[in-house]
Amino acid sequence: MTSVKQYIDFLHEQRPRLDACSLPLLNARRDAAASALVAGGFPSQKVERYRYTDVAAAFAPNYGIWLKDAGGAAGSALSDEDVACCQTHYGTLADVKADAIVALNTMLVDDLLVLHIPAGVSKSHPVQVTQTLRATAPLMQNRRMLIVAEAGAHVQVILNERADADQDFLVTQVTEVFVGPGAQVEFYDIESTHARFHRFHQFYADIAEEGRLTHASITLAGGLSRNQTDVRLSGEGGEVHLLGCAVTDGQQHVDNNTLIDHRAPGCVSRELYKYVVDQQSTGAFAGRVLVREAAQQTDSEEQNANLVCTDQARMWTQPMLEIYADDVKCSHGSTVGQLNADALFYMAQRGIGESEARTMLKQAFAAEVVAEIPLEALRQRLHAMIEKRFRSCEDCRLCK
Repeated sequence: MTSVKQYIDFLHEQRPRLDACSLPLLNARRDAAASALVAGGFPSQKVERYRYTDVAAAFAPNYGIWLKDAGGAAGSALSDEDVACCQTHYGTLADVKADAIVALNTMLVDDLLVLHIPAGVSKSHPVQVTQTLRATAPLMQNRRMLIVAEAGAHVQVILNERADADQDFLVTQVTEVFVGPGAQVEFYDIESTHARFHRFHQFYADIAEEGRLTHASITLAGGLSRNQTDVRLSGEGGEVHLLGCAVTDGQQHVDNNTLIDHRAPGCVSRELYKYVVDQQSTGAFAGRVLVREAAQQTDSEEQNANLVCTDQARMWTQPMLEIYADDVKCSHGSTVGQLNADALFYMAQRGIGESEARTMLKQAFAAEVVAEIPLEALRQRLHAMIEKRFRSCEDCRLCK
């Protein structure tokens, strides 16, 4: 509980400044979040969803937290309609009592990014959010994002996570997405940081009838990355596509934990996560598909494939199906293997050196996930970033 105490103490010491530079909506949730964090503490690895990541160790160091000046109070850019939208949706998916990271984030956040797409509106260009951290001392940042796509709306969001300085960073990000009836939301989360960067992203989504969500989590470089993705299909005919690609080396650790909750009939879910785990790095994937009794005619596929490149690298995989309906079509699978020796031999016979052959095979393995992304310009960009990553070019963590 020591690491929890330092954050509670910070809240008490800095509460006036936090409240002065934040929305009343954010301030109103701090006390309940603090109580939840004190009551539950950080989860141990005995908690099923956190069994592969030591949360307490990640939050134990003493990080500085940057706060805005009181004169820069949030909310001036929000219309009355946006404020009403926030009041209706903020915090309804991300439960402070159910998750310690959400509780900590809700307790300390001072910034809320809101994307409110009115009914029938289709954004012609993707919304890009680039977050680049710079600091001269260890720094913690807590961020919040709310996306509400009303009936028939369409939006593409690209979240770029970067860090220029070789400094210790700790980031919590909580994202809540509401996909209205017949709406389409595409969310692409791309991390390219460095070995001293720790990041926890809690992503929650609710999909109404005939709504569609595409979510891709791409981790190309970092230190410790944990992504928790919870999606509930609440309306008939909803659809979700979850994509994930992780490229790890050194001491890097990437943990993706997903839950797809089928609550309504006739919904479709597709899930594909692929890892390339090298050197002494570790990867973890746990994906649970829950089909409730009312979710008849569910169509669900879940696949996790992993390439382990050294004897020191480690990969844990746990695909899960939990079905309470009778009329369903569900499948899941997982593979863990090494580079194909026959393919390496075949390429050597054609004059391709071993190092180049290994790079080409790794790149082709990861490319399957990128090929599923609907946004063509982003596909091309990611193919180039992945190629740079595998070839260990200078400044690959920046991937401009």
